[in-house]
Amino acid sequence: MNGEVYDLCKLTLHANQALQSNTDFIPLEKDYIGERKFVFSQGFGFTKHAEEWFHVCRKRGLTSVILLLPTKVKDRGLLGFANASRAYLALVRKDGSVSCLVPTWTYVKEKKLWNVVYRETEWTDAPKNLPVFNDETEAFKAVLSEIKELAQTIGEPFFADCFDTTLKILEGDPTAEYRDLFPGLKEPYHRILNAVSKADVFGAMGSWNDSPPYEAQEKGLKDEYDRLSDALLRLIRVNLMYAVNTCYS
Repeated sequence: MNGEVYDLCKLTLHANQALQSNTDFIPLEKDYIGERKFVFSQGFGFTKHAEEWFHVCRKRGLTSVILLLPTKVKDRGLLGFANASRAYLALVRKDGSVSCLVPTWTYVKEKKLWNVVYRETEWTDAPKNLPVFNDETEAFKAVLSEIKELAQTIGEPFFADCFDTTLKILEGDPTAEYRDLFPGLKEPYHRILNAVSKADVFGAMGSWNDSPPYEAQEKGLKDEYDRLSDALLRLIRVNLMYAVNTCYS
């Protein structure tokens, strides 16, 4: 899974879990991050700890955190670069006001770590009704089956195996081998999130954006490659938002 999106997923899940159960915010792991900084709107200052960020948000009447990201992009090839995911959080409060939490990532070469600044701005024209998120795992399975066949046809067995494993994860196959990024979540959210993570092949060098489009072009399948890649990206993001935003609703 894209690292920027993964961190937003963790913030959303930890915040909504604490809100639902009326407990403290579970601290986040550092992972690949050197420093997280949260800059509040309306003169509330900033903090370098997610727990303190949540504490301030809760005092301001936070009722839910919603992960939002576009389901279509102009150039999938840019998704391997920093700050290209266009993902952000909507923070909903008791008084009906909403703010956005938007990340900016910076690589610190000397430490080989990333610093991220989460900056809050008020969403003055936010829609009155909260978005509805749907489970589209059946459509996800269908596209995975098609794109697996395409990967085999263009000579990409690694990606064919990746898509096959994702299918197995979604179907609950115990033989599926994957990195469990979301342990402890109830089903079907645990299964969906780990499948989405496995299927996220839109990076830079060595990704589904690298050699596969040229191999598809050589076989006269570039249109099919683009159609299925757009569909895969959409279903990854639709199901990601469904699982993250409804897991603790």
